[in-house]
Amino acid sequence: MAELTDHRFNELMIEHIELANGHLKEANAGQAGAALMHAAARFNAFVSSTQFVGGRVMLQSKDAHIDHYVNLYRQYLEGHYEEYAQNFAEYGRPNLGIPK
Repeated sequence: MAELTDHRFNELMIEHIELANGHLKEANAGQAGAALMHAAARFNAFVSSTQFVGGRVMLQSKDAHIDHYVNLYRQYLEGHYEEYAQNFAEYGRPNLGIPK
């Protein structure tokens, strides 16, 4: 498999965000976000499983793999949260039917 460029990685991320934004037609932002996190958890459990030959061995590495994903998510969330807060006036408050 070819190496993924930073540009293509960002495009993949944007495609996932656009999919989640499309869900706002039928779900609120919290529900769409929770569904996205649930899907990421399911997919990342699959990704971890590709490194093992069986479930018993996989369970032995459970904490290490979960810690890896939680730490990575924390890094991503902290960076995006700070960036959004610093650019709040520019980005604006989304009109999602949430009272001000």
